[in-house]
Amino acid sequence: MMILSFACAVFLLLAGHYFRMMRWKQFVEIYEQPSRSRLLRSLSIGYAVNFFVPFRIGDLLRAFLTGRHLKNGFGFALSTIILDYCLDVPAVALVFWALCATTPELIGSAVWYSVFFALLVMCGLLALRFNGAVKKMLRAVCSIFNSHIEFNLLFFFWGGISAVKDCFSKVDRKRLLVRTGCMWGCYLASYAMIAHAATVMGAKTSFREVFAALFASGNIYTTSSAAQKMPAVSMLMVCYLLVALVLLFAISFVPQNWKRRMIILEQGGAPKEEQPILNLLPQVKEKDRLEFLERYFSNERREYLKQYIMLNRDIRILQDFSAGSNATTMLCMDEEHTFYRKYAFGKDGDKLYEQVEWLEQHKNDLFLPEILKLQRGEGYCSYDMAYDTAAVGLFHYIHSRSLDESWGILRTALEDLSEHLHTKHVRPADPAALQKYIDEKIWGNVRKVEKAREFRNLLPYNELCINGKTYRNLEQLKPWLEPDRLKKIFSGDMYADVHGDLTVENLICWDDGRQPAYYFIDPNTGNLHESPALDFAKLLQSLHGGYEFLMRTEKVSVQDNQITFLSTCSKSYTEVFEQYRAWLEQKFSREQVRSIFFHEIVHWLRLLPYKIEKNGKRAVLFYAGFIMVFNDVIEWYGEE
Repeated sequence: MMILSFACAVFLLLAGHYFRMMRWKQFVEIYEQPSRSRLLRSLSIGYAVNFFVPFRIGDLLRAFLTGRHLKNGFGFALSTIILDYCLDVPAVALVFWALCATTPELIGSAVWYSVFFALLVMCGLLALRFNGAVKKMLRAVCSIFNSHIEFNLLFFFWGGISAVKDCFSKVDRKRLLVRTGCMWGCYLASYAMIAHAATVMGAKTSFREVFAALFASGNIYTTSSAAQKMPAVSMLMVCYLLVALVLLFAISFVPQNWKRRMIILEQGGAPKEEQPILNLLPQVKEKDRLEFLERYFSNERREYLKQYIMLNRDIRILQDFSAGSNATTMLCMDEEHTFYRKYAFGKDGDKLYEQVEWLEQHKNDLFLPEILKLQRGEGYCSYDMAYDTAAVGLFHYIHSRSLDESWGILRTALEDLSEHLHTKHVRPADPAALQKYIDEKIWGNVRKVEKAREFRNLLPYNELCINGKTYRNLEQLKPWLEPDRLKKIFSGDMYADVHGDLTVENLICWDDGRQPAYYFIDPNTGNLHESPALDFAKLLQSLHGGYEFLMRTEKVSVQDNQITFLSTCSKSYTEVFEQYRAWLEQKFSREQVRSIFFHEIVHWLRLLPYKIEKNGKRAVLFYAGFIMVFNDVIEWYGEE
């Protein structure tokens, strides 16, 4: 009889552990599909270590063993374990209060667990109410360590916050309640059976003594104290606790196909397909991940970060290719593919959707990227483009191929654009649109530049010395931006369909000789003055102004009216620009070429407010580029 009671107790304890694993798995599988075998194994090893070693060291080992097989890592695994334990506190408190009816001396443990639960709830409510202050405090504390430790600490807190939020929003609560009930039902029945086995053995023991030995307020450090508190049945308790763990460990090695029937019962039908992995942080590089966490715990741009995670938690971000716009472009990968993802929020999201519409509208006119996936919702838009290792931006193509090859592919693309896009919806320029273009895109941005504190000390000078060469400053150049003069310069412009953002990085070339040899990406709509001259001028921003090289320049120094930086514009760029300028002058009249170069000035003006906002001190680099370009244009195409 004693052996049967003992066997039943062990079986029920084993079942309770299994239901605990299944409940724990619910938190993990929000993000990725864990292996049941590994969860069972880490649970059994962690509990065994807790039996012998104090201070719950086994739970850290359990998190380590689990986390090394999870893509979200140790911090996430530990967060789910802590959350799992927190759910046990009210259950234990309820059992102790029930036992107090017959055993008043247990009231201390009942109060201890109740207070502990109240503190958990209070801390949760305070963290919710003052979440901004709590985040900033956590960042301040973590920032005293080196970057690697800071990242791991912030990632742990981020994992905990995410797990708690998703527990309430994404976990199947009905299933969670059922598994919790089954777990505690098995545990309590098991304690009753082991008490009965001890009594049959001759050591009269009650259920409340077993429960108190396992969960008394002083027994939070190591499970082995349960046996010490019951010396009459210590060997029986040791065998009871450890045999169940040994069996649990052994079950974790049962071949997966043997478990199929059990899995079907758990899921209420056929096994589900594995869900995509959701990443707590989609970035691959620790530096990028730390930058995101610091921004999050600074409590800045909360809505943006929320939408950012929503869009990208099922991918890995390999590299950020974002440039001069409010849209983000990243090279990403999921479990099957590598691709580019571009997204934006708010008004920028609406503008990005206009880009999608443009790509769809002109897919039969030009060589354009294939859109693999489009996501659009309230306040955001995102689309994915195919990635191919043989596809490179024209910038890299120019610096890896001969001048004949580089100019040949660019000339072909320009002729394609002129013949198949710029001939669509040709119409006279709209005087009202041109006036708005001058007011908003030119003088509106001039005013923003003049108000910018980044240029405050430079603007009073009539001349600037940039890398040792003297240039007229903005105040001396503004007469060429007078509305009447610009209307005259732009008077010959016609309107048509345009790309709107024809930089060298937005012309993608095939590096393996395939035909067609290129395709266009990232059009920009809403330019007001929809003239083909804007496309040709945008290419000048790259080839003439060297925008891509300025983007790669890190340091700039300013002393009085002198701006100094490492100017790295290449010989290949200069040669392609000379070919391009000769092509423009051959294809168009001098008045048309003049209009194109003045539109280049406008493009630089439109760029500056964005750089002021995004690049801080480095905005001076782009102001210098603007001044150099403006002086060149006046020298070449200014009025007599």
